[in-house]
Amino acid sequence: MKRLVLTMKYAFLAFLKVFSFNKWVVIISIFVYFVVACQSNANIFLSKFIVDNLSINDFNLLAKAILVLILLQIIRLLLESYSQYKNNQLNLAFSIHCENELINLVAKTELLDKEHPKYTGDFSYWSFINSKYIHSYSIFTELIQQCFITIFSLFYLLKSNFFIALFAVLVGTLKGVHDLRAVNQRVEFNEQLQRNSRSHHYYFDLLTGTSTQKEMTLFQLTEYFKGKWMQKKILVNNLSLKLDVLNLKRYASGELLTMVSSGIVIAITAFLINKGSLTIGDYVGITMALAMTESNLTLVFRSFATLTENASYIEKLKSIEGNVQSASRIKEKSKPIAFSFQRDIRIQNLTFCYPNQDKPALIGLNAKIKKGETVVILGENGSGKSTFAKLLLGLYKSEGDSIFYDDVSIHRIDQISMWKKTSAIFQDFTKYMTTVRDNIAVGDINEVENTSKLNEILVKMGLANAFQYGLDTNLGSLEDDAVNLSGGQWQRLALSRVFIRDEDELIIFDEPTSALDPISEVQFMNEILDHCNGKTLIIISHRIGVARRADRIFVIENGYIEESGTHHDLLLQQGRYYEMWHQQKQWYE
Repeated sequence: MKRLVLTMKYAFLAFLKVFSFNKWVVIISIFVYFVVACQSNANIFLSKFIVDNLSINDFNLLAKAILVLILLQIIRLLLESYSQYKNNQLNLAFSIHCENELINLVAKTELLDKEHPKYTGDFSYWSFINSKYIHSYSIFTELIQQCFITIFSLFYLLKSNFFIALFAVLVGTLKGVHDLRAVNQRVEFNEQLQRNSRSHHYYFDLLTGTSTQKEMTLFQLTEYFKGKWMQKKILVNNLSLKLDVLNLKRYASGELLTMVSSGIVIAITAFLINKGSLTIGDYVGITMALAMTESNLTLVFRSFATLTENASYIEKLKSIEGNVQSASRIKEKSKPIAFSFQRDIRIQNLTFCYPNQDKPALIGLNAKIKKGETVVILGENGSGKSTFAKLLLGLYKSEGDSIFYDDVSIHRIDQISMWKKTSAIFQDFTKYMTTVRDNIAVGDINEVENTSKLNEILVKMGLANAFQYGLDTNLGSLEDDAVNLSGGQWQRLALSRVFIRDEDELIIFDEPTSALDPISEVQFMNEILDHCNGKTLIIISHRIGVARRADRIFVIENGYIEESGTHHDLLLQQGRYYEMWHQQKQWYE
C-alpha cells in the first residue's frame, strides 16, 4: 500500500508539473487517448457485425459498416498524428525547462559539494532522474488510455462469456505482477549504470580529446589508457546486459503466458461455436477483445511498474532539491547583512578540511588584512593558499565564525552583495570556447557590448593585434574558424576580466602569472598593481618577484602562516621567506 501511495503521489506530481507547463497539449492528449479507446472497442463491434453479416446479400449495409470502420481509423490516425506532433513539441520544450531547473539546482549547490569527487556521479544520476518527469507524465497519460481500453474491452468479454473475461483478467494480472517484481532490480541496475558510465566516458575523452593528444603521442599512452577504458566499458556493458537479461526474461515469460492463454480461449470459443452458443463474428470479437484486455491490463501493471520505478528516482531528486532549498531557506531566515568592507578582514582560528581527507588544508590560521592593503601570500603548491582565497570569498564555508569583514562574520553576509564588490582570477581559470569578447566580459557580463572598453583592455593586455577578427574571434575548438591560444595568451585574456570591473573592493589573484616568464611576470604585475591602486589586493603565488611591492607578505606552509611582515622585515628574519628570495631573486635581477 505504501508503494502504491508513493507511486501515485509522484506520478500525479509529474502530471501536474507538465500540466502546469502546457495545459492545452495535456488536455488534447487525454481527449485523443479517450477517442482511441472508444475507436479500438468500436472496431470489435464493427468487426463482429461485418463477419456475422457476410452471408447475407445486403452489400449496402456491409459497405456502410466497412466505411464507418475505415472512417474511424482515419479519424484515429489524424488525431494520433496531431497529438504526437504536439507532444513532441511539449517534450522538447519541457526538456529545456527541466534542464534549466537542473542548472539552477547546480547553481544553488555549495561549491565544495560540487568539487567533491562524488558530484560527477551524482550529477550524471541527477540528469538521468530529471528526464523522469516527462517520462512519468507520458506513462501516466498512457495509463489513462490503457484503463479506458481495458474497461471497454472487458465489458465486451463479460457480455460474451463471463469465464473468458475472468480468464483474461487473471492472465493480464499475472503478467503485470511479474513486471512489478522486477522494479527494484531495474532501479538498482540503472543507478549502477549511471554512476559507472562516467569512468569510460572520461577515458574515451582522454584518448580522443584534442587537449590530451600531445602527451598521449609523446609518452605513447594510448595502449595504457585504452586498457583502462576497455575495463570500465566492459563493466558498464555487463551491467547493461544484466538489465537486458532481466527485461528479456520478463518479456519472454509474459509472451509465453499470452500464447498459452490465447490457445485456451480459442479452444473454448471454437467449442462454443460448434455448440451454437457463439457465432463466427463472436469468435472475431472475443479474440480481439481478449487480446486488447490482456495486453492493456498487462500494460496497466507495466505502466504502474514504470511509474513505481520513476517514483523512486523522483523521490531522490526531490530529496536533493529539498536539501538545497532547505539550505537556502536557512540563509534567508538568518537575514543576511549587505556586504560592507571599510576597515579590515579578520581571520581568527581558521581551520578547514576537504571531504575525503583526514589532514586539514588550513589549521588555526590567524591574520588581519587592512582595507587598501596589497598582500602577497607565498607558499609551495598544496600549502593551502588557494583554499584560503576561496574561504575569504565565501566560496567555501568554514565551520564556525572564523572570517570577519568589519567584525561581521562572513556567514552573516549576503553573498550576492559580496560578490558584486569582490573578484578573483583563479589559477585554474576557465577558457571559454566562445569569443574573445565573451572571455573578457565574463568579468562583468553587463559590459559585453561595450566594444570600446573591451578594445582598450585588449591593448592594455598586449593582445590588440592578436586576433584576426578582433573581439568577435572564436576561440577554442567548437567552431571551424576558431583559434587556440598559447598558455600565456589565455592567461592574459583571463587577467583582463579584472580590468572591466570598476566597483571591486577586494581582488584576489591566484597564481596570476604562472604561464608567463619571470621578466614578463614582473612587468605585468606592475600593471596590475597600478590598476588596483587603492583597492584591497591579495596575490597568491609560489613565485616571489612581486613580493617587494606588497604592504605585507604571508608565508603559508602546511596550512599555517609561518611568517608575516614586509619584504624588508622578512629578509631580516632570515627564515623561510629569506630562503625563497635568495633561491629565486636571480630570475628578477
